[in-house]
Amino acid sequence: MMKILIIILTLILISCEQEIEINDLRVIDLEGNVGQSRTVLLSEVAESIEYIPLETTENSFVGIPRKESIIYENNLLFICQKGDYFKIFNSKGNYIRTFNKRGNGPKEYISSIMVVVDSTAEIISIGSFKNIVEYKTTGDYIKTLDYPIEESLQGVHYKEFGIIDNYYYVLATHIHHKLNNLNYSAIILDSISRVVLKIPYPDKERELVEKTSIQAIDYLHPTPLLFRFKNSVRIKNGYDENIISIDKNLQIDTVYRLNYGKYGIRNFSSNSYSSKVEDKPFLDLHGKIYESSTFLFMRFKTGNLPLKHWVFKNKLGEKVSAPISCSYFNKKTGQFTFIDPCGLDEFGLIDDLEGGPAFWPLYISQDGYMVNHIDAFTFIEYAKAHKVSEKFKKIAAGLKDTDNLVLIRVKLKNE
Repeated sequence: MMKILIIILTLILISCEQEIEINDLRVIDLEGNVGQSRTVLLSEVAESIEYIPLETTENSFVGIPRKESIIYENNLLFICQKGDYFKIFNSKGNYIRTFNKRGNGPKEYISSIMVVVDSTAEIISIGSFKNIVEYKTTGDYIKTLDYPIEESLQGVHYKEFGIIDNYYYVLATHIHHKLNNLNYSAIILDSISRVVLKIPYPDKERELVEKTSIQAIDYLHPTPLLFRFKNSVRIKNGYDENIISIDKNLQIDTVYRLNYGKYGIRNFSSNSYSSKVEDKPFLDLHGKIYESSTFLFMRFKTGNLPLKHWVFKNKLGEKVSAPISCSYFNKKTGQFTFIDPCGLDEFGLIDDLEGGPAFWPLYISQDGYMVNHIDAFTFIEYAKAHKVSEKFKKIAAGLKDTDNLVLIRVKLKNE
């Protein structure tokens, strides 16, 4: 009976989200800030930045990590390699171990499409297309959770997952076109793989996907976006303005609302999607959302809106630009800011603390650290060409071009 009640309440919540008054939400005002971008210094959001060379040995060398596949929790860094295994380092850059349990056996993972490390860095959960396998980060097997097989979930594929209270597993669905199962944006499993809750995919999102041709849908991003904050999991459904949160009691609430206003994609006909998005005056969330106790960090495709483009060199060495803007939202003041790019091949927050390259996170830990990395060659060359701190110069002087990556660790403000 309780499960039925929870599901009914969830359905009511989702269907009523659009009717909630703006004043009742933490509104992120995108529309009102178009054309008002500025450069942002790292010191505005951070207490410190550290550049930590990773130990270079035959066993520890990481090469080029998979895109956006680094995790940092409780002073341990996990870097996923292209062979679906992990190199683990501590916060001083010392190599700890290689984690590799890939295989077809009953206690092995098939692939590492999705990875979650708990806030203690003691448990690593690895999701593939068929299950989630959990281990201690020392390598000991814990358990396997097989995805449920039931008629209502036929055709459902999963792209991301989050864990609540080490007990509930929130699996966000992968929605690419109208042939996918459009019934749910996420399902929640308990620790023994039982479905305890299904979260409906919003009607307006379903209508958007269904009316858009398969060719044009390639220009859209209807897949639910999942990210974690503390002991809650957040979900943003496609182009829905609302970001919902699920807590350890399976209570669902709308925690943020993205005010796209006249720049929302639904203001344009579906024919617009089949042409270049760069030519269109609408905002499109690009990539992940990263949340800390005080800030949300996001990127947007900005089309032909009056926001500065990111300029970079492509693989051929040609200078090109892309209509992509970084941004951040201060949860405590309600202020949203589009961030101007700050030079060729640089975007994000200007490092005014050590003089290094602009910074943008690939991960935010549960204890308030943002992390990214830079290769040794680029680090050395940057020190030669820019006015950097003595600390930065000293690190560069101790590196060789062929050394391991340098971890960039930023301690966020909590005020």
